[in-house]
Amino acid sequence: MNVTVSGPGDMPTLNGDIAVIIALDPGTHLADASRRLAGHNGPRLKLRLHNVWFDSGRHVLPTDEHLDAVDASLSRYQPAHLHVSCLAGVSRSAALALFALTRAHPELGDRQVVQRLLEVRPPCFPNPLIVSLVDQRLGRNLTAALRELFSGTGLPCPPA
Repeated sequence: MNVTVSGPGDMPTLNGDIAVIIALDPGTHLADASRRLAGHNGPRLKLRLHNVWFDSGRHVLPTDEHLDAVDASLSRYQPAHLHVSCLAGVSRSAALALFALTRAHPELGDRQVVQRLLEVRPPCFPNPLIVSLVDQRLGRNLTAALRELFSGTGLPCPPA
């Protein structure tokens, strides 16, 4: 599966063969730059969750139910191309793309999957809570692979 990631500022042209996952804050609407997602006539999954990795009591945390929805969508449509977008195209979308890549390519090691993500979306900052949920679900250690790969870049590593 080919996976791409964007925010509203770099939204690619999408056709009906591309499956789309949109991660937005609850109560927000698609910005003008991402209206193409609203009109996308292919498979589309809209998730409502905040970009947080700790419970403040005021936010909708990423949960296993969000991953269940992604998993069900990917199983149902089995897309050759998946596009994931969020408000910035950096954290939630990157983490969900990492889940999709890991799920689609179980033969790849953790570092290889993270490298693929970083090739698709440099720079990114995958949401640590979503990544830890993926690690638990798939029996992986993508969190450690992210730390390792970020350590050589001089960029701050997403917190655990």
